[in-house]
This record gives sequence, structure tokens and C-alpha cells, in this order.
Amino acid sequence: MKKLFLILFAGLLAVGMMSCNSTGKADKNFTLNVTVKNGMDGALISLKDRKDAQWVTVDSAFLKEGKVSLSGNIDSPQIFYVFVDNVRGAIPVFVEKGTIAVNADTKNLRNATIEGSKSNEEYHKFMNDVMGSFDKKIRELGSKYGTAQRSGDTAAMKRLEDEYAGFENDRKQAMLDYAKNNNTSVVGTYIIFSNSYMFDLNELEKAADSFDKSIQNTKYAKLLKERVATLKRVEVGQPYVDFTLKDPTGKPISLKSVVDKNKYVLVDFWASWCQPCRGENPNVVEAFKKYHDKGFTVFGVSFDDNKDNWVKAIKDDNLTWLHVSDLKGWGNAAGKLYGVQSIPQNILIGPEGTIIAKNVRGQELQDKLKELMD
Repeated sequence: MKKLFLILFAGLLAVGMMSCNSTGKADKNFTLNVTVKNGMDGALISLKDRKDAQWVTVDSAFLKEGKVSLSGNIDSPQIFYVFVDNVRGAIPVFVEKGTIAVNADTKNLRNATIEGSKSNEEYHKFMNDVMGSFDKKIRELGSKYGTAQRSGDTAAMKRLEDEYAGFENDRKQAMLDYAKNNNTSVVGTYIIFSNSYMFDLNELEKAADSFDKSIQNTKYAKLLKERVATLKRVEVGQPYVDFTLKDPTGKPISLKSVVDKNKYVLVDFWASWCQPCRGENPNVVEAFKKYHDKGFTVFGVSFDDNKDNWVKAIKDDNLTWLHVSDLKGWGNAAGKLYGVQSIPQNILIGPEGTIIAKNVRGQELQDKLKELMD
């Protein structure tokens, strides 16, 4: 009797598990059928999303006879990435509801072909036809700039820098034009959001307002609105937003505690691995030495994820002010509060606790401090 009960229980459990799996599969609103050439059976294939600077697995399965099926749920089209275990790189796919075929070769994931996603076709057409032409021009300029730099031709370097700035402005405008002219497409919202570090607040706000009501509640449109709100909160003229992070010894230090003790505070977002940041550090050191006794200080916020590298850079660059980090890289909590998507960046806080300048570097920083403190 006991044996019969166990058999019946096992059978019911198996049916229950089959039902759960079957229902779960039916609930999914998209499927990626992935074919991998030159892939080893048993290799883990993962579909991942990028959230808060972290990879989040949406689905994964082991490769069998070169094929695997991945599925999930989305409210609107969005970019996911297909990873092949032990293979460098990933395949970006603009996933939408329905069935999508992905054909890849482990020897070159970048050449993967994707069928069944209209959004993916729109996105890659824009990236190849429009952005591709700008990228080619910028690579050509980079090559010319390197030649001019090696020969010490400063006039040519300045001319090429101006030319590069012009191309960058044209590239930005191409993105804005695409979003405006395709304001019912989720692809446009992604293009602006994923490149939002390039645009000022006014440009981002106009872009966000230009999208049709039908896509205002999609993922990237909402994220873009959130970014606009963040930038407005920390715009020049607004009160600073406080935060607390730990110094290299593990001691928590708040921005407020630094602001309360100084007239002017430069909050400097940087990292040991950021070459432009390291290049700017001597200028910040000069400003600190010149104006520290008059009430100016620097509060360094590092986007490092390696403590040893962070501490070494502080020592090597002679950065003698207070430093904090949560060692989360681009997931830095203070960076999120201030909408930091590229470094170096900084904000200058005045005696009233308001933000009086942003991204003052080089001679501009020296001039600003001279104006305020001399």
C-alpha cells in the first residue's frame, strides 16, 4: 500500500511538473530559436538584459546539435544579448513578441543573422546606413590625427579636432532627426536613450516629448523620461543631492559633511581606468593647491570596481582630498543620482549649497575658481 502511494505520488508530481513547465512555456510571448555553428554540444547559451550596469539572465539553455530555444516575456521591443559560453562577445538582438531566428558562428558572433524582428531590421538599417558612414569618417580622422600627432603638427591636430567636433554634432543630429521622423517606433527611443550621454538636457527633453503617445509607456521612453527628470534635479541652480559612500578605509562619508565644512566643493566623478580622467587630474591638483586654503576642496567619487587600482591611482596622481566609492563601476550609486553616464564629469557646489557649474575642466576650472575666490 505504501509502495502504491509512492508510485501515485510520483506520478502526480511528474504531471504537476509537466503542467507547470507547459504552462510556463505557453505564457512566454517571444522565442529565440538560436542556431550556433562551430559550437560545442553542452555549451550554455544565455539571453541577457543589461540593467543598472549588471547582466541579468532572461533565459538560458544548453546547446544540443547546434540548436537551442530561448524565451521570455516583454511588454515592448527591447535589446537583449545572446551569449555563447566561453566565446568572446555577444549578439545584440532587438527582441519583440513572436518567433525570432538567430544564426551565429562562434568564430565571429558579430556576423550573426537575425530574422523575424522588424525592430531589429529597423535598428540595424539605421546603424549600418547612417551611423556607419559617420563611424567611417571618424576612423579616417583618427588615423589622420595620429599622423599629425606623431609629426608634431599642432595646426593639423587643431583642424582635425574641429572637424571631429563637427562630425559628432552631425551624428547627434542624425539621431535626433531619426527619432523625430520615426516617433511611433520604439527603435527611436532606444537610439536616443542609449546615447543620452551625448545630449544636453534641452535636447533630451525635446526628444522625449516628440514620441507618439502610443509608445510613451514603453521601456526606453520611460527610461528617457527618468533621465530627463534626474538631469533637471541636478541642473545648475538646483540644490545638491546628498549621498554617502565609503572611503578607502571603509569609513562612510557624506557629501553634506564636506559641503558643510567648505565654501566651494568640486564633486569629481572619475576612475583609475579612465585615461581622460587621469589626464585631467594634474589640473585638479593645481586648483586644489591654489585654492584649498581659501575654502575650496574636491570630493572624489570613483567609478572603479577594483579597490587596489583605485587606491594606487589616488597615490600615483597625488590626489590629497577625500575619496569615496562603492566599487560598483558604472553602477555607482552617486553616479545614478547625478545622471553620470560618462567620465570625467564634475559639479561645483557653492556656499549656498546650490550647483553653480558643471563639467568645468582644464583652464575653465582655473578661470571659474579665480572668478569666485580671488
